[in-house]
Amino acid sequence: MPICKEYPLLAFYILSISMLVNAIAQLYTTETEFDDLKSETKLISEDDSESLSDCAFQCKHRCHCFGFNSFVRKCRLHKYCLMDEMGSTEPGWKYYCAGYTLPKDCQENYNNGHTQSGIYGISPYRKRCHVVYVFCDMVTNGGGWTAIQRRSSGSITFDRTWVDYKRGFGEAETAYWIGNDIIHLFTKNINPYLYVSITLNNGTTYYQMYDQFSVSDEADKYRLTLAGPSQGTLGDRMLSEIPDANLYRMSFSTPDQDNDGTTAYDCAGTYQTGWWFNYCHHALLNGRWYPQYWYQPWYPVIPDGTEVKETLMMIKPH
Repeated sequence: MPICKEYPLLAFYILSISMLVNAIAQLYTTETEFDDLKSETKLISEDDSESLSDCAFQCKHRCHCFGFNSFVRKCRLHKYCLMDEMGSTEPGWKYYCAGYTLPKDCQENYNNGHTQSGIYGISPYRKRCHVVYVFCDMVTNGGGWTAIQRRSSGSITFDRTWVDYKRGFGEAETAYWIGNDIIHLFTKNINPYLYVSITLNNGTTYYQMYDQFSVSDEADKYRLTLAGPSQGTLGDRMLSEIPDANLYRMSFSTPDQDNDGTTAYDCAGTYQTGWWFNYCHHALLNGRWYPQYWYQPWYPVIPDGTEVKETLMMIKPH
């Protein structure tokens, strides 16, 4: 005798579970490569959860990837999940990612009709599990600018390790560094425009735009390349006429990895931040936020960071 006639409630339960699984499958894809792994990277929350469906509901509108452990009934919400950032093992974890791929950058968002500046999710690696939230400027010079650096408060310290700058840190709403790996990915074989702006507390905004910008890979220490023409009101201080301050072809440095242009001085350690240093700089957007002393954000137009309200580094394809 068919189970639906002999045990109608059980049949209804099985059908309901099947429909629920199918519904979740339409919204999320299972990433089996993450099975039994656990990561603290970009973790939003970890809470008790009775079921996969409950966990998926918690993720809705809050995350792009979630993990559910049926052994311990736990739900972990992540901004994104990336294989090389799964740091430990714990049996029972299975991960689910949004079943769609976001635009790779703000230019694609703009081309898709999103013309209002704000926070957008992008997927630089074209992977469903990997989403990065960034500020998109959809107004300046035709729009479509992806902010790779933004600071509008001192809530996030930029005194970070090499790994932090490699992966990225912060929050798109206030202050962040998108990550050197992503910057390299965005600029590899493309050389997009670079737009730098500094806004002061009185509302005045200075800018500088470079025609070409690229960053090499980690093996080459994320070496900086800039090319003209350069135009703007800040002045071209990253390509300073003073040899010791010129940042062209400089490697990236952090307080725990000194790659600057001199053996006599540790620029990143002294200024407690990550940046492309020579000996040392006339332009530094990642300096210590006021009330700490921020030396030469952009000399001589802005000799110290006392009056800085916001900084942006943005890129856009040609």
